[in-house]
Amino acid sequence: MRLNSYKSKTVMILLLFLTSILFVFENTTNSQCAATKDVRTYALLVDQFAPNSNNPGEYFCNAIELRDSLMAIGWQESSFEYLFGNNEITTANVKSKMAFLEQNADENDVVLIFFATHGHGCLRDMLHFNNWFHSEFIEIPTDYKYLLIDACHAGEFIEPLIAYENSDSFYAMGSVASIEYGIAFVPDDGGDEWVYSEEEFFGIISAHFWSNALTNSSADTNLDTFVDMGEMYDFSLPIIKKIYSEVFVEEPELAEWIENNIGYIDDYPRPVVINSLSEDISIYTDYLNTNIDTLPLLTVPQKYGLIFGSIGAAVIISVIVIFLVLRQRRKIPVHV
Repeated sequence: MRLNSYKSKTVMILLLFLTSILFVFENTTNSQCAATKDVRTYALLVDQFAPNSNNPGEYFCNAIELRDSLMAIGWQESSFEYLFGNNEITTANVKSKMAFLEQNADENDVVLIFFATHGHGCLRDMLHFNNWFHSEFIEIPTDYKYLLIDACHAGEFIEPLIAYENSDSFYAMGSVASIEYGIAFVPDDGGDEWVYSEEEFFGIISAHFWSNALTNSSADTNLDTFVDMGEMYDFSLPIIKKIYSEVFVEEPELAEWIENNIGYIDDYPRPVVINSLSEDISIYTDYLNTNIDTLPLLTVPQKYGLIFGSIGAAVIISVIVIFLVLRQRRKIPVHV
């Protein structure tokens, strides 16, 4: 009879133990998660062909063109960080901007990093890009991160991410293959007539048409009112190829030089894309706030407090339960 009573009390104590753990965890979670946040957007825009970023937008460049397209789809000026010109584009400065993204972006935020630079002259020789960038990019704690590079040999700086495509979530695109060259239009003081089939523009070809496609309703092939990265790519690539082919016709010496160096000028360029996102995500803010769930707004200390506070409570309760059980055992008569 006393043995049955002991079992009943033990069961009651264990139930009390489990209930207490759930109570502590639930109340800790509820109190910490009372505040929630919307999806935030971050962009790092790096452009070698503007003198500096003291007054972003004062100079025309591909980065500002992309910024204007992003703002047209809902991004705020506060979303953007800039590095313009050779003096600002240093390894230390890029790493500092990346560290900011790692520390501030949460898993449901959207991060876009854009480079309009020389390939070997900047990314390889100045930044030593492939020695460090990709591991830092993967460390940014969001499933929605994008890397766009328009530069000669851009694919060379995208391909290292192949190692991460099965374990991490991101979208990365290089405007040309690793052996190919990018082409840009620069303002011509000579006043030469524009001879190309698209409206006159300046800057690197691919980046220009990426920016245009983001805000072009014709690129919205699934008719959901938002242009995702896949749609941007599909819409812009035929136009990009058309302009490159027109350049090769108008500039036969350039065409010959490229063909002699890489072996072809047909079907040019051949971009490199790595897409490990689980689905096609648009970076329109209306889309993001509608389709990506809000998350608890927790600071790092709060996150650790949520975990270790509940564990600590469980440990304390466990010690009390063990003490009570041992005391109860001493009261049980032993019959032999």
